[in-house]
Amino acid sequence: MILEYVAKKEDCNIKLKYILKNKLYISNILLNKLKNNHSILVNNEEKFVNYIIKENDFIKIELPNSTSKFSDKFKIINKEINILYEDDYLLIVNKPPYTPIHPSADNYENTLSNYVAYYLENKGINGIHILTRLDKNTSGICIFTKNEYIQELFIRKKDKINLSKEYIAIVNNIINKKHDIIEKPIARKQNTIILREVNENGDYAKTEYFTLQTNTIKNYSVLKIILHTGRTHQIRVHMSYIGHTLLGDDLYANENEKSIIQKYISRQALHCHKITFFHPITNKYIEITSDIPDDMKKIY
Repeated sequence: MILEYVAKKEDCNIKLKYILKNKLYISNILLNKLKNNHSILVNNEEKFVNYIIKENDFIKIELPNSTSKFSDKFKIINKEINILYEDDYLLIVNKPPYTPIHPSADNYENTLSNYVAYYLENKGINGIHILTRLDKNTSGICIFTKNEYIQELFIRKKDKINLSKEYIAIVNNIINKKHDIIEKPIARKQNTIILREVNENGDYAKTEYFTLQTNTIKNYSVLKIILHTGRTHQIRVHMSYIGHTLLGDDLYANENEKSIIQKYISRQALHCHKITFFHPITNKYIEITSDIPDDMKKIY
């Protein structure tokens, strides 16, 4: 991948390093790789990063290709993936429920990363970079970037890219509020690796929800949820905290709820339904949606 930038009048008399870090959003780690690879050119000549910029200087950066093989990290599995969007920089797929994203000791083969690795390897791409993650039993939209630079842009250009994720959830009990915001810090629960809890010593977390419909006969509510932060199990923890555990979510249900919430669905009823963002390279507004899966759709 090639990055190009033509210096403007306001760029004059500043160091090349400033342009690379603040206009092209190159991290210190990547910058060191570029220097070692002699990949920083100005007007087609290699330059040091303390070079002083002049108006109309043509800056060209050749980003390094991944030299590792997928087989070093993943077991390549030929299984069809549901692609929602793809370009030279991004691959956005629909993750089915019961499919983990990462390989693990108890499931090394049947993971979304393995399927994506097979797809990308056949396109000559040897790097896999997971931008957004979902729990194993949560379905919906996952974003992969095709190189580490694009992944970094989502962090370094966060305010400009403005990535927003919208979920559909079905929760126990009737919610009478049409709209509310939960702002409660989340921390790992003591003496456990998996469980999280609302804890005043945890990290700031903000969840916004809108009630779409309620079922008074079966005693559940369908919500649209927008995440403003990205803590582990955030939606599940926040909804359980306010007394509305997700249907199927026996991890965060109390003993009295378990038989009730498992009546309609065998996993947490949570689906990443829509994402929006401004493309990190083209700045084009992108909106991607994923259909509600059948096991949730049949409930309401």
